[in-house]
Amino acid sequence: MDEGDVYDFVGVTFHSFSVQYARRIRWMFPKAWMFCGGHHSSAMPEQLIATGYNQVVIGEGENAIIDILNGDTEKIKTKSTEYFKTIDDLPFPDYTGLKYSDNIVISSRGCPFRCNFCASTAFWGNKWRARSAESVIEEIRQKGYQSWMFEDDNFTANKQRAMDICKGVKGHWQCATRADNLDWEICKALKDSGCHTLWIGVESFSQRSLDRCNKHTTVDKMVRGIEVAERAGLQTMCQFIVGLPDDTIEDVRETARVIRKTKMSRVGVNTAWVLPKTNLYDRAKARGMSDGVYLETGAPFYTFEHSMEELHYWATIIMSAKS
Repeated sequence: MDEGDVYDFVGVTFHSFSVQYARRIRWMFPKAWMFCGGHHSSAMPEQLIATGYNQVVIGEGENAIIDILNGDTEKIKTKSTEYFKTIDDLPFPDYTGLKYSDNIVISSRGCPFRCNFCASTAFWGNKWRARSAESVIEEIRQKGYQSWMFEDDNFTANKQRAMDICKGVKGHWQCATRADNLDWEICKALKDSGCHTLWIGVESFSQRSLDRCNKHTTVDKMVRGIEVAERAGLQTMCQFIVGLPDDTIEDVRETARVIRKTKMSRVGVNTAWVLPKTNLYDRAKARGMSDGVYLETGAPFYTFEHSMEELHYWATIIMSAKS
């Protein structure tokens, strides 16, 4: 018997980076009832239906999966029976059989901000919903984790909740946050509970660039947060983006200038990606981008104003500012 004939149902989550494998995965399980969800599927459900998937789930999938297994055959599912009313009701994930180099904990969903290059808002509806501190602490206790990564968009979005979690856990862990969420009290709590690294989405140290991408913060606030974290003994992994619309070499030079005078542990640079239902997507479509590119190569870089060679040069300027 072919391995693809073993399964009655196969569910897949697609980001715009991974959807290039959608056809191959569909081909691997020709007899299975295949459904998919995730950021990309929710943004472009018809694209996945056309690729051969039986159903596409828009938005959160836990309740929808139960409907599907109970025989619901609606092609594009936007509403589901409410089996779980809050995310605290959901059972803890079982990663048995999956190969992870790090333990993953997801304690909240969504982000209250509207950065116009980010797909989180389009998927979660600009809402931030968090599990209780008690639920998060119990998951870590039950799993026996000694080290883990909080995969939340912004672990410290609610300061008191983050501090309550810190009081109940002890280990070797890291999380993602915004720099302007950080003050001495929360950084001390993070450090005391075993957090060692903060992944911080800075994007740019040019105020003009921050304003254009609706970051809703200031360079000064981010610098203060990063430096407070470093003083508390936390390592900061500060992540920047090159190629945001309307950015210029002057924005890059300003970013490099601020990096040189700010204490931070590490610097990372990404090129702006074109993700569906974002400002970058609208601008790329106006330049003639085809949605077919996602199935061919995954999410493309936004290169309509600058060449890849120029963006690589910009990334070098930022990276070298830390050395």
